[in-house]
Amino acid sequence: MVVVAAVLVLLSRWSDPAPVQLSDAEAEVPLVGGSWARTITEANIRVELDWEAAKLLTVYSTGAGNKFAELDLAGSNPFFSDRFGNALWPQCERISISISVDGDLPKATRSQMRRVTVEAGMAVRDLTGLNVVFGSGTSERGEVLSTRDQRISQPDEHTLEIHWVDHRNTWLTPDELGTATVWHALSTLGASIGSGRIQLSSRIFDVFDNGQFDEPSRQLSVLHEIAHIFGVGHSTDPSSFMYPSLGTVAWITPADQAALALAGSRTC
Repeated sequence: MVVVAAVLVLLSRWSDPAPVQLSDAEAEVPLVGGSWARTITEANIRVELDWEAAKLLTVYSTGAGNKFAELDLAGSNPFFSDRFGNALWPQCERISISISVDGDLPKATRSQMRRVTVEAGMAVRDLTGLNVVFGSGTSERGEVLSTRDQRISQPDEHTLEIHWVDHRNTWLTPDELGTATVWHALSTLGASIGSGRIQLSSRIFDVFDNGQFDEPSRQLSVLHEIAHIFGVGHSTDPSSFMYPSLGTVAWITPADQAALALAGSRTC
């Protein structure tokens, strides 16, 4: 079992000219530098892609016998790669998202946090084609309050736990907006993601406004972290919502669409 962790870091106030920085600190493996080529050749994609995204799934061979994809050239990277391929969720699994909120946060804010998280979860379901469902804590009547022990424990298999925490109660520094941790098993068939955990600071609500997925927003910042849990790493395209710095322009680019479609393409 390999654990990969990422940290969402704020370098400046949203009103400043400098962008919000989403930098990854990872244990054991680099987050960028892998290729989507093998995933593309083995893919069973379940979502429709427009021409701009679909053309990025072209794979080329090098003189040395290696392969690379047009998607690699567009700047997209897998979250975790080894010599057997990229870490992804298997298609046949039912992935349950649970949401916990810090009881010290105002009730109205807790409700907004759940709504933003569900919107991001629905977006990743549509973009990957995976069987993503919403479990505990995703409704008003089923509210689950977050505890310290839950925020550091390994989630159940096939589960993504998302914890919203008052920034005064978290071990995160004032400049850190969140962390994401993935557990996956290594295999010669490619690493399979088994569970994930995200901790989000209430500072996200101070930095971002509500919005859509075609602009910097609370929704887009949460989707950035969820995309990591689903196997997508950082992009080198400054317009991508997966770019390390979420600036004044950020959206789901054709390369992001293609990468998320591949994130849902692992057969069982």
